[in-house]
Amino acid sequence: MQPRHCAPDITAKWAMNIGPERSRYAWAFRSLRDAGAVLAFASDWNVAEMDPLVGVYTALTRKGLDGRPPEGWIPDQTIDLETALRAYTIQGAYANFAEGNRGSITQGKYADLIVLSDNLFDLPPDAVKNARVLLTLIGGEEVYRSPDLTPPSPS
Repeated sequence: MQPRHCAPDITAKWAMNIGPERSRYAWAFRSLRDAGAVLAFASDWNVAEMDPLVGVYTALTRKGLDGRPPEGWIPDQTIDLETALRAYTIQGAYANFAEGNRGSITQGKYADLIVLSDNLFDLPPDAVKNARVLLTLIGGEEVYRSPDLTPPSPS
């Protein structure tokens, strides 16, 4: 699933065309999770942003990037941060039959990970989209370092 598909700034016309009676069942993240479904998230670029932090923000709030509507679109289908992060990581790997070597930081798996500017668990949901990537490792190799991050000390 792509969380940005439930953002009003992307789907408002679609929701209006099918009407509130049917659209209330769209992207039912919480209902699916509660029923035991494995949520696996992705970006669906170029329909929506590639940035997973924007997707996490949308899954948590069901708001557009402008913060509207204030209560979110079908707010009873929002999910918590842990559920959203699992959907983008280990459950995404599971959906691709790749959980054996991807999706979590575990010995023997590829070391694909990022370091963020903020602890997402300390942020209000509306601020998650503003966190920045400071460091990216792919297969344990540094591929991006923000100028804001102190360089590694020489060995």
